[in-house]
Amino acid sequence: MTSTTRTLRSKTVRFTAIGIAATTLCAGGAGLAAAANPASAFGQAVGTTVHAAGVDWSHMPEGYTKAQYEAFWGAEYSGEDLIELQALWSLDETEAKSRAGQMILDGEQLPFEPGTYTTPELPADEQAAIAAFFDAGHSTEDVQTLSALWNTEYMETKVRAGQMVLDGEELPLDTADVATTSGS
Repeated sequence: MTSTTRTLRSKTVRFTAIGIAATTLCAGGAGLAAAANPASAFGQAVGTTVHAAGVDWSHMPEGYTKAQYEAFWGAEYSGEDLIELQALWSLDETEAKSRAGQMILDGEQLPFEPGTYTTPELPADEQAAIAAFFDAGHSTEDVQTLSALWNTEYMETKVRAGQMVLDGEELPLDTADVATTSGS
């Protein structure tokens, strides 16, 4: 009977340990997701839940306020604008948003207007052409080859080549090159 009791205790201990580990991983994952976007509905829900459980939880990283966050994104700056500010100021993402948000709150001008570095979305017909190009098995190496041949930049090359695919035209690529590069 002792070995049966020991086996049952071992299973109970093992299942308890697995349960604790799984709960910890879930809570940690939720915390990371909430930290990525603390002002989101999910981030606020996690913050409220852990605060109700007695855990001291800050919705925002230290030195970065919700007001700064809302000011930056509310001014309609884009992710590309943020990357440019990071490079310009040599700051990480949070520090750049914090500084920019505070400048907006203080009524100061940022180095450029919102949306200056936003990449415009391609028209639907150009998106379809690019998709057709890659769906036909062509690769980025094919884009490079065609760009050099046509003396065009990559986006223009992808659209032009994709339209040729849609129109049933043959691209000026060596078929042996296409077969070897389409698998990459």
